[in-house]
Amino acid sequence: MLYLHYSDRALYLTQPMAITIPEIPEDAPFSAEQRQWLKSYLTDLTKSISAGAQAIPSSAAGKPRALFLYGSQSGNAQALSEGFAERFMENGWSADAVDMEDYGTVNLQMEPLVFIITSTWGEGDPPDNAIEFWEKFSSDEQSRLENSRFSVLALGDTNYADFCEMGKRFDARLEELGAKRIAARVDCDVDYEDPAEEWFRVVSSKIEEIGKEVFTTTVTTNGASEVASLEDIPFGKKRPFPAALSFRKQLNPTSTDRDTRHIELNLEGSGLEYEVGDAIATFPKNDAALIDEMLSILPFNTAVSVTTPDGAKKPLRDALREDYSIRQITKSLMKKWHALTCHPYLDAIIEDDKALDELIEGKEIIDLIYDFPADFKSGQDFVNLLRRLQPRLYSIASSPKKHPNEVHLTVAKVTYEAHGRVRNGVCSTFLCEGMAEDEEVRVFMQPTKHFKLPEDPSRDVIMVGPGTGIAPFRAFLEEREVTEAPGRNWLFFGNPHEASDYFYKDEFDEMQKSGVLSRIDVAWSRDQAYKIYVQDKIREFSEEVWNWIDGGAHFYVCGDANYMAPDVEKALFELIRKYGNLNDQGAADYIKRLKDEHRYQRDVY
Repeated sequence: MLYLHYSDRALYLTQPMAITIPEIPEDAPFSAEQRQWLKSYLTDLTKSISAGAQAIPSSAAGKPRALFLYGSQSGNAQALSEGFAERFMENGWSADAVDMEDYGTVNLQMEPLVFIITSTWGEGDPPDNAIEFWEKFSSDEQSRLENSRFSVLALGDTNYADFCEMGKRFDARLEELGAKRIAARVDCDVDYEDPAEEWFRVVSSKIEEIGKEVFTTTVTTNGASEVASLEDIPFGKKRPFPAALSFRKQLNPTSTDRDTRHIELNLEGSGLEYEVGDAIATFPKNDAALIDEMLSILPFNTAVSVTTPDGAKKPLRDALREDYSIRQITKSLMKKWHALTCHPYLDAIIEDDKALDELIEGKEIIDLIYDFPADFKSGQDFVNLLRRLQPRLYSIASSPKKHPNEVHLTVAKVTYEAHGRVRNGVCSTFLCEGMAEDEEVRVFMQPTKHFKLPEDPSRDVIMVGPGTGIAPFRAFLEEREVTEAPGRNWLFFGNPHEASDYFYKDEFDEMQKSGVLSRIDVAWSRDQAYKIYVQDKIREFSEEVWNWIDGGAHFYVCGDANYMAPDVEKALFELIRKYGNLNDQGAADYIKRLKDEHRYQRDVY
């Protein structure tokens, strides 16, 4: 137990083996308020010590130690952390990749080497799994870390003003806490694989310069902790639920070049819960025909089994269908591929990043197998080059209050032609046409704290959602309908053609008749000689939009981040400047205030 000692001047603790909350002697010289504070403090302290005792496994003793902490919204930061940790372990390290939402299981003061790999979400916010950790880490209660060394890898998107903001914040905070940086932070854009690989190379080089022995720990614990079986873990990110397809229909049946589906999945028995505004992560399966083509031309016996990233043994065909990314090519993959082929063209350009980018643009791994045959000795050699297949996030298009035990999606199938081949999006194709009736797809819920309806149901809402950006707003409207929210609802929707692309028209017509949908304004970009987009409709009714916003309405945008979202914000800026009688700086400050008050929220991609 913890032994409590006190004298006239001090109260201090000694720590033998087991840990319990110490009793405060009755004659200790404390007031009731001080006694209560001290009891609370000791409770937190014993929890911290308990966590610290379990933070580093007994197998770490005598080995160099590294901790990868990841903040991940879509799974990319998690995949990188797990992959890098595995490579450290192969090199004799004790290494763990830990989800930031599990921060209570680690004690950073005991970690000699800490790597932060994190994305940024919303308007410069932490990913949902990192919110609580960041609140603690950035507060005064976070202990100093003078004995730790660190480096940060930040994932982001240059389309956002707050590019890699959370990586920057973690980097600055670690330095502020006294930790020593071993390698500069790297900020990655959407194509993150190659800069992430370069960051790992630099980090590994710096460690060699410093010496592994600096990071060796002598910490031991009382033995291995009990590990729960998979069946004991509730359905969620660590154990995705197999949701069966219960209904699917095409939303644009008269279109010849677009395929958008309404999809309903059965969640009965899962225990999974969600709120409107949340997203769902789905694990797709790769195209069976593409896999069969690959297997027919690979230069080894493909009727074999391989070990997957999760340690399972599977037939190669099943592993390629369920576990590996078999499409995207990165420069780091090309360099590994080059080592297994003797093609003179690759020899000539392998160190030329620009030429390499031009070579792989629009191509997939099937093209490499044809164009640059490699000398794979086995199926395991081949899959070891591939990345883990990642889940895809989709905005949820249903209210759980209206559709209990169901989740609805609005998915547009991605298809295009490049280098003489038809290419299809992995997840969109699987969901839209690859899944058979009653087939299952593994899912988990991804809460989004940055895209929620007003807490006050009497507040008006304006929703801008062209294309599949309509999904969360169908959910919003269903929620407002079921809860009988008194606030008004105004929807801006756009797509190329009214006849083929007016998603959920019948439902919206009914909502207008019932009064749930106060107003809807649509923009059909290809139904006339000149193009009309949702931002044009916002400008057309700008004074009314201003009146709603000035009266307290919340403004939401969902959809394309590259063009639509910036154009909508420009239209919003213009109407605020005009009708608010503000200059440019005043309008910009007004928009910032809307964001700070969570009255202007975006879910863009």
